[in-house]
Amino acid sequence: MNAMSPPAPTLATKTASGGEILLRLSGVRKAYRGAVAVESVDLEIRRGEFFTMLGPSGSGKTTTLRLIAGFEQPDAGTIELDGVDMARTAPFDRNVNTVFQDYALFPHMSVAENVAYGLKAKRVAAAECRDRVAEALRMVQLADFAGRLPAQLSGGQRQRVGLARAIVNRPGLLLLDEPLGALDLKLRQDMQLELKHIQEQVGITFLYVTHDQEEALSMSDRIAIFNRGEIEQIGTPEEVYERPTTPFVANFVGSSSIVKRRGRRFMLRPEKVQVLPVGERAAFGFHGEEGRLEDRVYLGMFTKYVVRLGDGTKIVAVQPNAEGATGQLEKQRGEPVLVVWNPETAWPV
Repeated sequence: MNAMSPPAPTLATKTASGGEILLRLSGVRKAYRGAVAVESVDLEIRRGEFFTMLGPSGSGKTTTLRLIAGFEQPDAGTIELDGVDMARTAPFDRNVNTVFQDYALFPHMSVAENVAYGLKAKRVAAAECRDRVAEALRMVQLADFAGRLPAQLSGGQRQRVGLARAIVNRPGLLLLDEPLGALDLKLRQDMQLELKHIQEQVGITFLYVTHDQEEALSMSDRIAIFNRGEIEQIGTPEEVYERPTTPFVANFVGSSSIVKRRGRRFMLRPEKVQVLPVGERAAFGFHGEEGRLEDRVYLGMFTKYVVRLGDGTKIVAVQPNAEGATGQLEKQRGEPVLVVWNPETAWPV
């Protein structure tokens, strides 16, 4: 077995799509002094998945994570890990580790000592402990930093130490509570790619909590969208972005314009919409409506247009600034324009 191989599976229950279930939540509810934080959450996570719980502050995602970790007890429902209900099991008796946003590193210990802390507490033999720490640091690209103190590391490096300290214990499930939230934008984007790569290497199931849609879309195998303590939709990044099932999901995952025509409501993603000068013909089969330009914002790779149609509907469009295309629509605010979209890309919500 590889030094960082995940634990052998103990349950062979399958999901409808054939993946083996590691974690199942059924009818989970939690309230604080009468205020419901989580209501009737049903969730299945497959072994080896990178699964993300996405939602705004107060939506119930972090409470759900804490219930899975054992830091909170549910008022109702079951939390099964490998087929065993863990709802009343202490956190240290669950095959689960948690990575927090603040890293919680011991400042007086070296990187290697921080990573080895949990293994020593479990009285793992010295030679095995040394090998597992070295492998974990290699996984997170910190093999050359083993002797440094946390204060000598960057924010991204401290985040990797926290990750190494968790994966060195070989948990069946790794919980990550907004671990990139304290990093600047560029480093956060870099770490998104690294986290997914590390997860694929170690084969551990990751359950990730975030309010950042880009993080969720870029890393996840599947995403659960939380709103007001309930799950509104579960699906792949492509499914929740391209085919949202509720107006909340359509507006929260990315941006969209909601249009009502003939008693029906549908969503338009901004990259699916074109803004053209009035009088220009739309492509065959495309739908076009006239409106007035409310705003135009240059965003480097893209230009964002905000158009108000005659019935008051606001349409947002983004168009790439391809070579020679930055001046393709030199209209001023208030001037008439043509908004065009393919009806096949309009998704009902």
